[in-house]
This record gives sequence, structure tokens and C-alpha cells, in this order.
Amino acid sequence: MTKNIISSKELKKILNIKNLKILDSRWYLNFPKKGFHEFKSSHIPNASFFDIEKNSDKKIDLPHMMPQKINFEKYVNENGISKKNLIIIYDQVGFFCSTRVWFMFKYFGFENTKILEEGYEGWIKKNYPTSSLDTKPKKIKSKIIENKKFIITKKEIVKNLKKKNLIIFDARSKKRFLGIEKEPRANLQSGNIIGSINIPYKDLSKNGKFLKKKELKKIFDKNSYFGNKKIVCTCGSGITACNIFFALEILGFNNLTLYDGSWAEWGKKSKQI
Repeated sequence: MTKNIISSKELKKILNIKNLKILDSRWYLNFPKKGFHEFKSSHIPNASFFDIEKNSDKKIDLPHMMPQKINFEKYVNENGISKKNLIIIYDQVGFFCSTRVWFMFKYFGFENTKILEEGYEGWIKKNYPTSSLDTKPKKIKSKIIENKKFIITKKEIVKNLKKKNLIIFDARSKKRFLGIEKEPRANLQSGNIIGSINIPYKDLSKNGKFLKKKELKKIFDKNSYFGNKKIVCTCGSGITACNIFFALEILGFNNLTLYDGSWAEWGKKSKQI
């Protein structure tokens, strides 16, 4: 369906190619260390663990914000990851937090990146090989770029909301979007950004597989008129919003941005807009 997705069957065939880099990005909202413990126990052979919490900007008082360029460059160099590599990313179920890691690499100029559909659960169900060995990559030294156009700030959203030239998609659940269900993080009001449209990230995939283009088009066409508006993807803290970004890229949109602060920033009770 897309150059950005790979099946377990396809990955199994290329497990031993030299330029392959497999990243295990399993992550759980309320259990930040659970993914790493699962990785240590069992993972796809030759995979290394990508820690979403560690690969974030610690200087910002918001959860797991995009890492600074210098820090991400250090990470890829220490793990021997270059733009020549084919990078395969997987999470526990297919399309939860894997798109966030995919977005990070896209933001920093890595284009040859794919997500493993069905995630680690799908790999296990097929009885494909696993390992508990933690491989030590050979360090490299290279420079990366930064595509700042893919990130939009709270200030920019406030400014452009008045001009009505934005279309904002919120990936949170319907109940959280409508303020019926309490936010999982403390000190956040309930609700949504005025004028935003709710497309829960879970609606974009089924049984670990992303919907086909025709089905994705129906979801977005039903919910909005795009025109020439800049598209903003948001959620609770910038993780699942990347599923919307991923879906819209599949559909060929190129005026996409991620609101990295998302509701964790916008919904702060002390800084209500």
C-alpha cells in the first residue's frame, strides 16, 4: 500500500541484510520502563531499543517533546544509524507509538524508514524468530538535518486560528476530545482546541494494519474540507497524533505539521486560552 509500511513476512526475508536497522519502540503511557523490560526479555533479532522518553527534550516542561538536533544526532551516531540504512520501526501492536518514531526520523531527514505492521504481537503470532541479545552497534560520525516546517507551536496556532487558515485533527479518543472522560495527566482541563476535528488514531488501523488509501480517504473527506489550509495534527502529548500525520502523508498531503505540545500544553489549567 505504501513505501512506509512493511509486513512481518517481508521483514523476515531481509533480516540479515547489512544495511538494515531495526528499532523496537514499545512504549506505554503509564509505564515508561515497561517497553524496555519487554525488549530485554524478547525482541526481533538484531533490533535495538528506541527509548521515546530518553529521546526527548528534557529542558521543556512537557512530556516527551521532540529531541534537540544535537542530541538526536548523537543518538543515531552512537547507534550506527545513517541515511543509507533501511530503518524498520515497530511497537507492540503496529500503529500506536511507532509513527512517533517514524516522524522523528522524518523530521531529522531520514527517508528510508518503514513501520512493521501488526507490531511485535503480529511477529510473535507468526512464530517468527526472536532474541534476547542486545547487539552493540558500531559508532559512526555523520551530520543530520532538521525539517522545522513539520512542527507548529502553540503561538503559531493561536495566531493562525484567528485567520481561519488551519485545519486541526485531534487523535485522542472521542470521550477525551468531548471532555466526557478525564485526561490521564494531572492539571489538565478537559475539551479540545476550538474548531478542531476528532479523528481517533485507533480508527486509522485495524488488527494492527493501517487502513487502505480508499478507506483513509473516506475518513478524512467525511470530516473536512482541506482547501489550501495548513494541517495540524494533535493529540494528548504528540505521540498518537503522528498516526494522523502518517495517514495524511499516505494520501499525498504535504502541508502537514505536528503540534508537539498537543493537549499537554494547550490544556494546562494555569494557561488556558
